Amino acid sequence: MNIHDRPEIPYENLQEILENAFNGLKTFNILKSSVEMGVFDNLTNLTTPEELSRKLDIEPIFSYYILEALFKIGLIEKEKGAYNNSRLSKLYLNSNSKFNRGNCILSLNESVDLWNNLTDTLKGNLSKKEESFFPFIIQVMAEDCICGELQDTSSIISSYEDFNNSKTLLDLAGGHGIYSIAFSKINPKLECFVFDLPSVIKETKKYIEKYNANVKTLSGNFYRDDFAGPYDIIFSSYNPGGKNPEIAEKVYNALNFNGLFINKQCFPENENQTLEDVLDNLEWNFAKFEKSMKAETRYSFKGDLTFNGYLDFLENLGFDIVDVHAICHLNPSFGSKSRNKLIIAKKVR
Repeated sequence: MNIHDRPEIPYENLQEILENAFNGLKTFNILKSSVEMGVFDNLTNLTTPEELSRKLDIEPIFSYYILEALFKIGLIEKEKGAYNNSRLSKLYLNSNSKFNRGNCILSLNESVDLWNNLTDTLKGNLSKKEESFFPFIIQVMAEDCICGELQDTSSIISSYEDFNNSKTLLDLAGGHGIYSIAFSKINPKLECFVFDLPSVIKETKKYIEKYNANVKTLSGNFYRDDFAGPYDIIFSSYNPGGKNPEIAEKVYNALNFNGLFINKQCFPENENQTLEDVLDNLEWNFAKFEKSMKAETRYSFKGDLTFNGYLDFLENLGFDIVDVHAICHLNPSFGSKSRNKLIIAKKVR
């Protein structure tokens, strides 16, 4: 080998990839640590690095560079050597805001650990466990829901006359119960029930109390238990049975004639077209959710039907597909972005 030989491809091509990836990791950790330490809670007024250093008990030089980094990211503002929250961080990063997404950010930490130890993760030595999701994941999903998707979803649903004329609604695997709470506020005559596992219902009751809502709870497992009823509306959002034919049949049996089945789910299509798709699908498989019968593609479970297959199955059961709405949103707990469909179906026979 001649020491004067140059490589065929400049090393900068690789270095740019590495720097972008590593800077992204650094940025995430600055944001996560800022949430953990309460940086944004201490920037409600103009604050100098020295003042923040004393409040957080960290070195002044670290305080300065953290603030400078957050400023350059666009999360805080700067005026004459002092810093305070930007409109974005006031809304989403201050713990006193009703739209605070601190738990959404902190929820990513477990995934970061799995990625940082990817060799062990791929060998099965590290993996998410289903039990670790509760109750923290309910809080994360509630934060995620309240920041736009709830409003989009309830706006669509409340535009249907059948919704406003209905008397009973079952929120199937409703988790935090935020949707039922919102529906009960829109239609006070609607009696809403949230059905979920006993461990989840404990968290549901906290949100019902928080929003002073007239919503009831039912404990059970939708794979094993019947849903009681019948109901005028059954609502379902992002649950493991959302694309399962057996669950759809149980929904049909629990609905009144002319009742609505409103189902919001992610139906993966054209997977692995982008790097983000591949990374999300890889991470989905880090978790071993044996109880939920998780499949290999993100947001999918064993026995799931494709989107068109699911619509055909509903029609064969006796549903009329009234509408399908697209609702895409960020989902911090399971990848970056999901492409979702809100199906409105009516039981007509």
